Amino acid sequence: MNDSISLYIDDELNLDEKIDFVKRVHHEEPFYSVAVDLLEQEKLLCADVVEAVPKISLKEKSGIFNLRFLRPYFRVAEFGVVAVLLLLFIAGRIPVNRPETSVESVSKRFVVYMPEAQNVQIAGSFTNWNSVPMKMVGPSGYWEIELDVARGEHKYVFIVGGDKKIADPTILLRERDDFGSENSVLVVEA
Repeated sequence: MNDSISLYIDDELNLDEKIDFVKRVHHEEPFYSVAVDLLEQEKLLCADVVEAVPKISLKEKSGIFNLRFLRPYFRVAEFGVVAVLLLLFIAGRIPVNRPETSVESVSKRFVVYMPEAQNVQIAGSFTNWNSVPMKMVGPSGYWEIELDVARGEHKYVFIVGGDKKIADPTILLRERDDFGSENSVLVVEA
C-alpha cells in the first residue's frame, strides 16, 4: 500500500502533497482504486455501528441452589486470601537479620595492561594511600597484584612510572580527587 494514501486519509499531507495525491489519483487507475477502497474502509470504521444497546434481564433461580445468602461469607474469604497473600509477599521482602560472617576482608586481584611501563604501583584507601608495587606477568604487558581488601567502598589509582596516576580502566565508577585526577571506586561485599 502506498503511504501517501494513509497520510491523505489521516490528513497528514501538506497542500503540495495533497495536490500531488489528487493528480496521481486522477491519472493512475490502480492507485485510484486502492485509494477509494481504503477511503470506503475508513468510512466504515468511523461509522456508528451500534445504534442501541439491548437490555437483557436475567432471572434468578430460587430454591436450594440459590446461594445468595452466602455472598457476604465469600467476600470475607476473598479478603482473607488477599490478606494472607499480601503478608506472604511482605514477609519475603523484609530483610532477615543473619549472623555476620567472620570474613572482614576479601582477596581482590588487580590487573592493568601497561606494556610500555617500567614499573606500576597501586595506591588506595585499602593501602592507606601507600604505593604498593605490582608484579609484571611475563612479557605480556600485564601487571598484577592480589590484596586483602576490607568490605566497603574504596578508592584507588594505578601509578605508572612513579608519577603518572591513572584510574582502573576496568572500573566504570570513578570520582575526582582534590588534586585533579580520577580515582576508581570499588565496592567490596562479603
